[in-house]
Amino acid sequence: MPALSKKIMRSLPTLTEVVPVQAPAALPSAGGPALDEEALTQRVLQRLELTLDEQVRQVVTAVLDEQMKELAPRIRQRVDAAVRKAVTQAVAGELKLPPSLR
Repeated sequence: MPALSKKIMRSLPTLTEVVPVQAPAALPSAGGPALDEEALTQRVLQRLELTLDEQVRQVVTAVLDEQMKELAPRIRQRVDAAVRKAVTQAVAGELKLPPSLR
């Protein structure tokens, strides 16, 4: 076995020359356009948040006002009918009672 080990060791390549590592190709700088783009995106989003919040609030208010104008007469009719029914039942109940229990 020792003879085989020496034979393997002789066939292994050995490093005889030091090769300098080349610097990678020019990479975009970390603080360059990517950072500016990110900052711009953040500023735009902040402006949009304020603007959209107010615009959405105005739109929702307008839609709710329109819906309430259409809904108000129906609500009045139903409340009127419910009150009339309750009053009618209360009066009818009182009229059915004997005078001594009123």
